[in-house]
Amino acid sequence: MKMRETLARNLRKYRRAQRLSQEELGHRAELDRTYISSIERCVYSATVDVVGRLADALGIPALELLRPASETAEAKSSSTTSTESASTKAQPKKGAKPARKSAGPAQRRHIRKKPGP
Repeated sequence: MKMRETLARNLRKYRRAQRLSQEELGHRAELDRTYISSIERCVYSATVDVVGRLADALGIPALELLRPASETAEAKSSSTTSTESASTKAQPKKGAKPARKSAGPAQRRHIRKKPGP
């Protein structure tokens, strides 16, 4: 996994764990909401200074945002039970609606606008 993907995954994980919106995190870190979104989607790379600001805003060491998932899982495996399987974690919540996929460029060409009044 690339470092950009690791940062994106960890940033989203810690932000959601604290129940922060991208806008609120951006406000705390003095960054634009769209920049937070772009980092989480791996569109932009973050500088060391930005990683530090995000970590400070989340109240965690900057290293946690850059730590690969395998190291995070190893550290947490000692504190969690081994009976929990990966398939249990991946299942959506009961009653949750499936994610909608947006129409791709080829599909958008065939969508017609409704005539005006």
